Amino acid sequence: MAELYSLRRVSTLWRDVVDGAPSLWTVISSTFPPEVNRTSLVRSGTCSLVIYSPRSRWETPPPLREFLQTIKPHLHRWGSVALQLSPESVQDLPCFTSLRLDTLKIDVDVPGWQAAEILPATKHIEISDETFRSIQFVDLTLVPMDWSRAFRNFMDLRSLTLDGVYGGGTITHQQILDTLDASLNLETLLFMDLETQDPPSDSSLFTRQIFLPKLRSITLMTNGPLTESVLRAIQVPPNVGRLDIRSTSFPTPDAATSFWLSTMVPWGPVVQQLYQKSYRSVIRLISDGTSRLEMFFDECGMFIEFEGLSMISALQWLRDVIGAVQISEEGGSLQVYSKSIVLERDDVLAILQMMPGITEISVRLPTDGRQPSLEPLLNVLAQPTADTIHTTDPIPSFPSLTSLDLREWRWGLHGILDMLQRRYSMRSTTRYYVPDLDLDMSTYLPWPIGIGSRAIIPFSTLKALRELDGVGEVRTAFIREQSGTPAKGPSMSHTPPSGPTRSVANSVRKPGVD
Repeated sequence: MAELYSLRRVSTLWRDVVDGAPSLWTVISSTFPPEVNRTSLVRSGTCSLVIYSPRSRWETPPPLREFLQTIKPHLHRWGSVALQLSPESVQDLPCFTSLRLDTLKIDVDVPGWQAAEILPATKHIEISDETFRSIQFVDLTLVPMDWSRAFRNFMDLRSLTLDGVYGGGTITHQQILDTLDASLNLETLLFMDLETQDPPSDSSLFTRQIFLPKLRSITLMTNGPLTESVLRAIQVPPNVGRLDIRSTSFPTPDAATSFWLSTMVPWGPVVQQLYQKSYRSVIRLISDGTSRLEMFFDECGMFIEFEGLSMISALQWLRDVIGAVQISEEGGSLQVYSKSIVLERDDVLAILQMMPGITEISVRLPTDGRQPSLEPLLNVLAQPTADTIHTTDPIPSFPSLTSLDLREWRWGLHGILDMLQRRYSMRSTTRYYVPDLDLDMSTYLPWPIGIGSRAIIPFSTLKALRELDGVGEVRTAFIREQSGTPAKGPSMSHTPPSGPTRSVANSVRKPGVD
């Protein structure tokens, strides 16, 4: 709006042009001064209005009641509505009856409140069947209404975003699928925390697949049965740019296994396409009482949380889907991130070795304080893959690995030295390329134990690092509080002794004061 008023000040001619264009004055916002809104209501003529009222968590909310009183006389012109409300503000909303709404976006929220506190304090929003049928863009968060009637009347939607729909189990899976089937032009689908009736035991909800050729974004962060119903019913669209599957629960472990190994099979090519286009992909190995694995691609183009599936089964699924897929040639990377002890497991490392696209391994200390052993990982890095270890032309394990990140490092250097010596020695025994390795062993936090308990890097170790084949430089630092103790180093620059010139900074920083 400020830009619009700036245009009016260019000249008298520009002012007359701007004032005489009703379509420029259709945005009515609670953040605008009341006199600006009143002027816009006059100058917009008979044009459809865009009603907008944000509610910041850090600012005093605008006087919504006064704002609504100003625009209620023009209710018949409301075309797009985007409101962020507190529960008590909902009672001030008019009844949406016989309106030709194009967009309905309502977010009922109170900072620090849970859904169980918000919904009982919120009045139901009244919307007529005719208004439901006119809406193309739906985005509703914690909005109480007659959801069963809403799904009976939604049709020809282009965007359907529902977050926090607790209808007492009145919504059926069949109603949701009927709505999708009636929305050929749907582009965005997001379900988060939808409370629905249980699906039929035979799961035969839809006799034919739903064709949604324009669907670009799919986010399902709701119960497992609903997620399965939706993905089984939808024919895989040709140009999906976002896929986010984070089911909150499955009724049984067998149901979760069936979902990933059966229902998700047709969606494998979508995962492959997003992986190929990604610049940075991450596999997160997390342990929180039960093993859990997440995978996401850069800019959240894809996020999968393998709820209900064991760590090994999830890794096997990823291996089968993206294991042999080449990522983008524009410097794409695949990172394995672990904040648990799972990299001690031989079965986990065996599966990860079958994913040749892995370029980075990052290890952090688990939140429970346990210190994982790096020995199994270093042993794997130091030798060829198991199936070529005794051949005349061995293949290095993790052949694309270029970065090993050991933040919060509390291990000695002996295993690292041995791994580097053995890994780089393969350059003379195999025709396969062994890439340079960027090794970071630093910490962001002060060392949690006393200074006297800190390990000291012997100069013989630093000398051994310097003498490694291809290491051109070793740098060290020390703690001022304990002069003479190397505390931050060594830092290695690697320059191969022969062949095309390649260089990479390999940094190994001992924990200490930055």
